[in-house]
Amino acid sequence: MTNPTSNFGWQMPTSTDLVTDLPADFEVFGQAVDTDFVDLLGGTTGQVLSKTSATDLDFTWINNDTGDITGVTAGTGISGGGTSGTVTITNDMATTITAAGDIVVGTGNGTYDNLPIGTTAQVLTADTTVSPYKVKWATPAGGGGKVLQVVNATYGTAAQISSATFTDTGLTVTITPTLVTSKVLIFANINGIGKSPDVAPGVGLRLLRGATSIIQFEELAGYFAANPYATDVGGSSTTYLDSPATTSATTYKVQFNNYGGATGTAKINRAGGGTTSSITVLEIGA
Repeated sequence: MTNPTSNFGWQMPTSTDLVTDLPADFEVFGQAVDTDFVDLLGGTTGQVLSKTSATDLDFTWINNDTGDITGVTAGTGISGGGTSGTVTITNDMATTITAAGDIVVGTGNGTYDNLPIGTTAQVLTADTTVSPYKVKWATPAGGGGKVLQVVNATYGTAAQISSATFTDTGLTVTITPTLVTSKVLIFANINGIGKSPDVAPGVGLRLLRGATSIIQFEELAGYFAANPYATDVGGSSTTYLDSPATTSATTYKVQFNNYGGATGTAKINRAGGGTTSSITVLEIGA
């Protein structure tokens, strides 16, 4: 009869085998067990069994390269720990920071806290009177009166107007102040001013911040009325100190009109003269 097999494929004796068959059956069974367990032989002190492959009972002896951890103790700034089971530790600096822009500063020996973010353009400043941080956010000192940036633009295309409605000359410049407290110093110069025909029209000029007129700096009607046959004046300029109170992009421009709306045409950058008008803005720290 065919002997049954175990989970490992070992031939097992059966109760129906004749007495004369049992020794042979046990020999087959014992040899199979001995062969399969041969990998458990050997090894040295401290080694551990490791699976060599996915095959049943396929082992090898290896050195134990993992140290025994008997406990985890939380140090400064760390919480958690333990001596058994799954151990969790937490860095409490992660919970010290509560908002974007916070920085961690020392408050003593082995202690720290978060310092909330300052306002735009402030700098981190040492101040031993501030407890417990000894530092603070502050507006930079000594910036008053300093030129922080300069922006310039030119425009040389001839333009003319017959209406009393103010219209862009084409001369414009944009600056983005770095501090809300800054002043902006504007130098605007319009060249090639004239008129035609040789009668009543005049030229008006004004400076704007965005859509807001901040100064009207020229009204040449009186000159042309007193000099009716004059057709050229030359140039006109203005200097103005503005307080935009912003750190957003700010545009300054010059507009012109036919002052008084009289018949005729007011002109700037007159064609043929090769004239160019310019505007320069300076951010002044305050």
